[in-house]
Amino acid sequence: MNTQAHIPSSAAVSPSLTPSVARRIGRAEGRNVVEALSGTGMVRVFTALLLLASIALGGCSKKEEAAVPPPQSQPVAQPTPQPAPQPASTPSANAMPSTQGEFPGLTATIQELKRSSNALTLKFALINQSKNNFGFGYTFGEGDKEFGSVGGIHLIDAANKKKYFVVRDADGSCVCSRNIANVNIDSQSVLWAKFPAPPDDVQKITVEIPHFPPFEDVAITH
Repeated sequence: MNTQAHIPSSAAVSPSLTPSVARRIGRAEGRNVVEALSGTGMVRVFTALLLLASIALGGCSKKEEAAVPPPQSQPVAQPTPQPAPQPASTPSANAMPSTQGEFPGLTATIQELKRSSNALTLKFALINQSKNNFGFGYTFGEGDKEFGSVGGIHLIDAANKKKYFVVRDADGSCVCSRNIANVNIDSQSVLWAKFPAPPDDVQKITVEIPHFPPFEDVAITH
């Protein structure tokens, strides 16, 4: 190794320095230069490493930020449609008229008033929803002569101001339900009676059952 290359210019041009002295001076200055270079170089290297580390961390953080998916928008819950309010039901034109009368828990329901060639036939039901059995006795008869019958029912033609009674046979007995058994609790009895037919133009009539309010405008069917 040629040490003369490391001798500084001052030693090289000084004629008073011997070669050995010059070599010593060159070595000392060379070490100083190396040490100086080593100190500043380490600082620069360390600084460069710090810069690289910060860049790397910044890149990783950006990658992590990019890797995190954006929040997904949640679908807005739609309100459950409420059913439209239904109109109140109106009674059917063919609904059977019913009423309660003087006997608590006893209901009379008109089932049919049908016209034939020369008569009207009334069919109705007595429904016992009371706490006792119901006995007919003379309750629905004509006066106190008919026991267990419905001979006391009438029809009223208000337009023509006429009252129709139950048809009687040759013996004077009503052509209607007779000898009617008691109506037990939570049961019913279907009964009937025949009347003279009103004129054909009479389409509705009032039915009067003893001890019950009148059934007005009962339709006559064919």
